[in-house]
Amino acid sequence: MKYSLAELTYGYQTATDESNTDFRLLVSGSKNVLVDFQKKVKSRSGYSRLGSGNTALTEIRNGWTWNTSTGTKLPMRFYDDELEVYLEEVDGYTIDAWTRVMSGLSTTELLRSCINKGGNGGWYDTTEKLDLCLMVIANANLYEWTGAVAVVESVTANTITKKSTSTFAENRFYTSRDKTLINVRTGTEFTYTGGETTVTLTGVSGSPVTDGMVVGDILVQKVKTRSNLPSASRTNHFIYNFENQIIIGSEDDNLVLGCQNTDLTDWTPSSPRVAGEGFSLTLDSPTRGITSLGSILLIGSGKSSIFKVVFEQVAVGTTLAESVKIKKLDVGVNQGFLNQESIVPVGNTIFYLTNEVALRSIEDPDNLTGINPKTFSNPIKPDFDAEDWDNAFGMWYKNVLYLSTPDASHLYMLNFVQDADGKLFRFWNPPQVLPVGAMTLISKDGVEQLYGHSNGVPETYLLFDGASDGQYDSMDTADKLPIECRAIYAYNSYKSKGELKNFDEYYIDGEITPATKELNLIIKYDYGGSTGTITKTIDGSVEEILEGQVGFNSLAQQSLAVNPMGGLLNPPTDARKFRVVYEIAKEDFFEMQTEFYSNDVDKYWAVINHGANAKLSKRIATNIKF
Repeated sequence: MKYSLAELTYGYQTATDESNTDFRLLVSGSKNVLVDFQKKVKSRSGYSRLGSGNTALTEIRNGWTWNTSTGTKLPMRFYDDELEVYLEEVDGYTIDAWTRVMSGLSTTELLRSCINKGGNGGWYDTTEKLDLCLMVIANANLYEWTGAVAVVESVTANTITKKSTSTFAENRFYTSRDKTLINVRTGTEFTYTGGETTVTLTGVSGSPVTDGMVVGDILVQKVKTRSNLPSASRTNHFIYNFENQIIIGSEDDNLVLGCQNTDLTDWTPSSPRVAGEGFSLTLDSPTRGITSLGSILLIGSGKSSIFKVVFEQVAVGTTLAESVKIKKLDVGVNQGFLNQESIVPVGNTIFYLTNEVALRSIEDPDNLTGINPKTFSNPIKPDFDAEDWDNAFGMWYKNVLYLSTPDASHLYMLNFVQDADGKLFRFWNPPQVLPVGAMTLISKDGVEQLYGHSNGVPETYLLFDGASDGQYDSMDTADKLPIECRAIYAYNSYKSKGELKNFDEYYIDGEITPATKELNLIIKYDYGGSTGTITKTIDGSVEEILEGQVGFNSLAQQSLAVNPMGGLLNPPTDARKFRVVYEIAKEDFFEMQTEFYSNDVDKYWAVINHGANAKLSKRIATNIKF
């Protein structure tokens, strides 16, 4: 064949020397490009804002989506001193906005909830027959929210009628205790005594009329503060729901406490202890994270310890008692959990960042003694070693593991793919420069997608959407943020390292939109371009290099293992195939490096094949012979 082509792109690696590895790999310096399931490299899509903009310089410190027991999905976020929920539609009334649930929280500590990354984990209250979102924030309190929201239809001096035919109870308002709600617009609190099982609350104290409550006002249940739980002397940093027992850990001591599975106020077991009662565990260091694999509870302690919690039933006389013990696992120095937010359970596997820092996993919940965690970050170890992992956050979405580093505005993606023969393989994508920290799944217009919460301002973004960063409806093109995309390949010595080569043609084919007028091809002759560098520009508006429109990847054609979201998988509707050959003056070289580069708004390109018609030079490299 005339051209020696890189026909596939195999992912991103930086652990091996870029001049001594597969030339089809992307290497250090690559960013904001993605390798898709067809093994082509493409410019990444942008991100678009969910809800209104906010210029306050206050990052979102945590966020999650709560899939409640009654079928509602409640995305929640925490910044400054506020807890908000995103409401798309309530009672048939379109809201499409982030709505305050609570304020007055700490502006420096991290709010954590019992909701896991899959959206479950609410503590089930058998009296109210509701699951509750429980939260802690480095004090001695538990905070409890029902997820109750309603929209006002009409009011009198002592009644409130909601929109829709669902009752207040069906909208998750308390029916037997703590009957206090808040008008979000005014911040005024109201208590009620009856009517919860209807559309009209009665016995409302604090006149809705006097407050100026109007049609369309949003009501939320007041967050209940449970003081001094588990005790007045505790500082609660970690919370986890394990089989409806709330587990509390602290950064200030070595104790981990669990409550009774039917009573949040009962943390003391009887003697002998029976299943479901509270318990107390003493670790060797303060808590660093809590998770579970199936029926096994795991607790990270300090930088180098992970404990397995063992529940064993034993007969004590006529009583079937249950003991709670801990067993320390052999994970190695600095191989404990880095933080709670980077622990990502996936089926019978837990991915987590260690204190090294490395990405590792624990598998097989029934065989956790003396584990040797697998390491997944070795291919990009230089990136991991140089990265700022403070406040890192992990998320799993459709066979891709995402790791954000909010202090550096980087997003790392590890793709898992199963081929037609059932063989599982994985590859890293280059770092994405994105201003996100916490991530969550949010359903908008019936479609669940991955969102990132801003690391700089109180905003939330749909990731991999559109062709520019920071988009919102009716945005002027001049206000859009460009995406700097670099696909830098490893050096290619054409299987002959010590001999000179040259070429006079370079071939590229791929996909491009007409608006993409500056996709730069950069060729460096020898390491660092020491022999020379040339640049050619591919212009997507030049009809002579264009062919037919790129087909849409239907579900039947997709691999759901890689790049599953529309913005990641499918090209824009105006994308077309391109094919171009550049004639280039011959230049002798030992090795060469190819880069594709763009930096603009509303642009899209993908490279499928590229390569030169390289041949051995007639000249002998006498300059390197001694």
